Amino acid sequence: MAPLSRGILPWIVAILLIGAAAINPVEFKTSADFDRATQSTGVQTFLKLGLGAGVAAIAALALLVSPRTRRVLSSVPAAALVALGIVFLATSVFAMAEIRTISVASALLYMVYLIFLAAALATLGVRNVVGCLIAGSVLYLVFTLGLYVVFPERGQFVEYTSDADSVIRMGGTGHPNNIAKTAIATGLALIAMLVGTAKGKLAIGMRDPWVRLFCIGSLLLVAIVMVGTMSRTAILAGGAATAMLLFDRFYGRGGVVLFVSAVSFVMVAVLAVSLLTGEGPLSESAVGAVTKSGDVEEITSLTGRTVIWEEAIGFIAQRPVTGWGLDSAASVMSKRATGTHNLLLHVSFSAGLLAAAILAGLLVSSFLFGALSEHEWIRAVMVYVLVSGLVEDTIFESFPTTLTMLWMVALMAPVVETLGSNDSSDVNSSRFDTSKIDSPSLAEDAHSGG
Repeated sequence: MAPLSRGILPWIVAILLIGAAAINPVEFKTSADFDRATQSTGVQTFLKLGLGAGVAAIAALALLVSPRTRRVLSSVPAAALVALGIVFLATSVFAMAEIRTISVASALLYMVYLIFLAAALATLGVRNVVGCLIAGSVLYLVFTLGLYVVFPERGQFVEYTSDADSVIRMGGTGHPNNIAKTAIATGLALIAMLVGTAKGKLAIGMRDPWVRLFCIGSLLLVAIVMVGTMSRTAILAGGAATAMLLFDRFYGRGGVVLFVSAVSFVMVAVLAVSLLTGEGPLSESAVGAVTKSGDVEEITSLTGRTVIWEEAIGFIAQRPVTGWGLDSAASVMSKRATGTHNLLLHVSFSAGLLAAAILAGLLVSSFLFGALSEHEWIRAVMVYVLVSGLVEDTIFESFPTTLTMLWMVALMAPVVETLGSNDSSDVNSSRFDTSKIDSPSLAEDAHSGG
């Protein structure tokens, strides 16, 4: 039984990771009408729930038989993530009656995915976990682009900028901003695979030429999706994260070239806008040219976010201790809001100020850890969450998507270095080697009675 389990269990973990990254973001959508992911009765919801059941089974098994998993969860960041999940569960009980079940389900999903990711790190190692998330995300982006090109009536998202005007963006499998968020998170991990080191338990760099070719092709896919979604928030946050990812390469001749190229790009963009509008770069017409509606107020109000933040703060003040429950914004806030559009406000609204305080500690850790980490992918993920979180909910969806899972993995990853020589990641491997999945991990822990 031990050899059989050793071969099957890690593969199950890998398949669940790929499936979660590919299926969890899918929420068929062609307009701004918002439905909660856990309320939909579509096929995609049943697939997500099926994945959740598999994830929960592995999480329970890992807690029972895997000392490595328990060790990952005992690290300070993981303990804080667990504490946040406990607050989510406790406060969801006090959600409004009509959304209480949904809120509790969302909190449970958060907890089982957190434990599952810890088990995946203990079983597969960092490189393979990130590789699985990338593979699943690429499948999702391919499906999204295919829907947009082949069936435009199902793959386009119509966003009304006024009563009479609208903008067509790539949608179909979710809100364009959410699609862009997954695309940027995937792109950052792909760049880290291309430029990062291949040595060390936390490294994800790849040197195999076929894998690198896959990464380059997938980056082209990411670029096409970003153009189609027209998500300025994702592009700006992704730019900041990319700069942080490449920070240690800014020194020397290569850094000078990158800096000059970036400055030149900005100058050319400003000049192009001025030539198109016939006015100065700070004129009303020029500024309006970079908005969707052509209205400068779209920038000064952060696309209406200032009004939404005021509304969210008013609701938080009504229930500062318990919040309104996870996945409740669509039911509680006005139709134009659909969410708080700020990460700390999102958690405060959902689970109260205690949850917000725990998250604030995690974000401080993300900032310090992200700025100091020697690993490119960790720096990039942390910075992207911090920058995007200023104007979007960003993480803590009903069904965790790629960015949320990468953030959790990045916070918990350092403890992998302390797991000892039996850790399943090959510290000298430069390829995604499936043979390394057949390694002593959950199965051997179970066989040894751990």
